[in-house]
Amino acid sequence: MAIVHIPPQMQELTGGAAEVEAEGGNLRQLVAHLEAAFPGFRDRLTRGDSVAPGLAVSIDNVVTSRGLLAEIETDSVVHIIPAISGGS
Repeated sequence: MAIVHIPPQMQELTGGAAEVEAEGGNLRQLVAHLEAAFPGFRDRLTRGDSVAPGLAVSIDNVVTSRGLLAEIETDSVVHIIPAISGGS
């Protein structure tokens, strides 16, 4: 199963876990697996058929531009990355 790193803003969905395992051949299937295990996850991570605005997904250290169609291997490491803002 893939290892999914959960940002602090979403850890209330996983019972505080910063890392979970999930399976799926692509990001859409992985999100469905996460939704089954952690209800509400899909709504936080996606908008329609896309990754939600303000979030990016890195699969094996590459930020994907393929959205929910991005392929995931059984040994992939997935990071959900919230947008970072700052300035004065």
